[in-house]
Amino acid sequence: MKVGSFMLTLGVGMLAGSVAVLMLPQQSQARKTAQKAVDSLEQAVTDMVQ
Repeated sequence: MKVGSFMLTLGVGMLAGSVAVLMLPQQSQARKTAQKAVDSLEQAVTDMVQ
């Protein structure tokens, strides 16, 4: 369960960091890359919880 808590905390931290990326223009490569990372992390956390 400790690993689950760590991953959840990591996910929350990455989500908070992605808020700054949302200020970038829609077509920015940095924004696209950050969105892919957030999506994959969200999927990993969802799979782990199930």
